[in-house]
Amino acid sequence: MPATVRGGVELRKALRNFAPDLGKETQKEIANALKPIVKEAKGFVTESPLSNWAREGGKFPIFNAQLVKRGIGYKTTPSKPNRRGFTSLAQIRNMSAAGAIYETAGRRAPGIKPSSRPNFAEAMGNLEGSGKDRGRLIFRAFENDYGNATKAVLKAIDNAGKTFNATVGKR
Repeated sequence: MPATVRGGVELRKALRNFAPDLGKETQKEIANALKPIVKEAKGFVTESPLSNWAREGGKFPIFNAQLVKRGIGYKTTPSKPNRRGFTSLAQIRNMSAAGAIYETAGRRAPGIKPSSRPNFAEAMGNLEGSGKDRGRLIFRAFENDYGNATKAVLKAIDNAGKTFNATVGKR
């Protein structure tokens, strides 16, 4: 899923300082590339996959399909660096707790046998994707996109860099 772009954050800062219109246009292009995946992921949300998950009470987040759909969105601004120093230039994320659980429940945790999987995760359906990048909503929509969004985001960043260099070079 991730693609490596060197100098992406620096380019975004330079665009903001020297060519704000080009920076805004680039963010719009990135957003347009991510919107179809978000829309498709929201379409995969169904009513509570488990009979007791929609009931009130307890500390476990309650599954509400409308809240899960509302929690799926995108972000086109760079994230803070993680522990290894990597940042994300664009993200599709699920901000609802129940949606995040539904997305990833049943992934194999470190130190657990591959054949052991919680019973509730089996009731939710299969995980789409490969390796640790597997899920039921966002990852499934991303798999169905066949990398078109990644290509569009990289193309938008590359075009912005070329346009910026051509514009600044003329000054």
